[in-house]
Amino acid sequence: MSEMPYPIQEWEQAIKQIKSVIAARVNVNSQGEIEEVHILAGSGRGPKQIVRDVESILVAQFDLQIDHKKISVAQVDEEEEGSFAIVESTRPKLVGVTLRTVNGMAEIKVELLTGDKLIEGLAQGPSSSHNKLRLFVEATLKALAPLTLDNFVFVTEDVGITQLAKQQIALVSITLIASVGEQSLVGCALVKNDDREAVVKATLDAVNRKLRFLRHD
Repeated sequence: MSEMPYPIQEWEQAIKQIKSVIAARVNVNSQGEIEEVHILAGSGRGPKQIVRDVESILVAQFDLQIDHKKISVAQVDEEEEGSFAIVESTRPKLVGVTLRTVNGMAEIKVELLTGDKLIEGLAQGPSSSHNKLRLFVEATLKALAPLTLDNFVFVTEDVGITQLAKQQIALVSITLIASVGEQSLVGCALVKNDDREAVVKATLDAVNRKLRFLRHD
């Protein structure tokens, strides 16, 4: 369709009226058709129930039909000491990393696979050895942003490669900023062939301590 009969904000507002839904984001293609619906919800109801409600409300209020596979639900639980667990369809897996340097500047791309969906993050900055490691962390966190609906802010505190028992280890320190406060997250990964991939895996290790991705299919 050439024009959207309803603004995206109205679709998102309608979805937010569904029980247990905390936040919603709708992504459309160049034709104005819905490509993805990201839902952040509480843990009181099952993801499948919420998906069915999203389908129903879009049909009832806007006469819009959407494939349930385009709807992803992340669930947030407040755990002991204010920690978080986010439930999603799958745990992100590293697909690849790309580094491009031009005139002293580096561009990093990190590609992750969640379910059958490829997500990617880009980060740019000076191409010094240490800063490039930080950029791999930043690109990984940007790739994860659609899964967290931008309700959580991740700050890269430090990253480095160290040696332990004759093995190279990538270490990443991240601060999670949420409505209830801040938490420090630390991740590590063994450097096997590529320190860049190890930094990405260490970032995922840090984040996955609070973001638990579980299958609900």
